Formats: sequence, structure tokens, C-alpha cells
Amino acid sequence: MTRAIAEQFTREMGLTFDDFLRTLPGALAPLEYSIEGRRIAIAHPEGSIEISLGETQTRRIASLVLPCTPVTFSFSGLEKEERRKFIDQFDLYFHRGGG
Repeated sequence: MTRAIAEQFTREMGLTFDDFLRTLPGALAPLEYSIEGRRIAIAHPEGSIEISLGETQTRRIASLVLPCTPVTFSFSGLEKEERRKFIDQFDLYFHRGGG
């Protein structure tokens, strides 16, 4: 079963704005994009995508302190399958996991 990707949604990501920008080029390749403040405008062959980052907060788990940034994705003109393909590639580059 393939998960559906909404035309707009927000998720919290465990990173800072600078961390996000370091990983972004690989996650978006070969798409062209521009950055203005905390918004990224992405040109897609089927439409456009905007990613907006909120202010980074901290999340505490016992004595562990982690960054936490709300990230909103907005898709325009992309069908469900194209949205899913984009998010799958994006998640592949931003995935952080342990062994």
C-alpha cells in the first residue's frame, strides 16, 4: 500500500536551519530551487513546491537536548504519485538513523 502525500502538510524535523541547508542540494537534485529567508521555492516539471521552515526549538528527552524545526511542504500542480516520489527522495537524503 502506497502512502498518500497531501498537497500541504507540516512535520517536525530534528535539525537546525543550517543542517537543513547543508543537506538540501542532494535532496532536491536535479531540480532547481531558490532560497529566500526560510522559504525554498522549487521548480518541478509538473508544477512547483514550496518548503517553509519555522523557527528552530529544542526538544528535551531526559538530559538530551535536540533541535526541532517545523517544516511545511506545499505542492502546486503535482499529482499524488509525483508528490510521493518527491517526498521519498527528500526523506532518503534527510533520513537519520542508528544501527
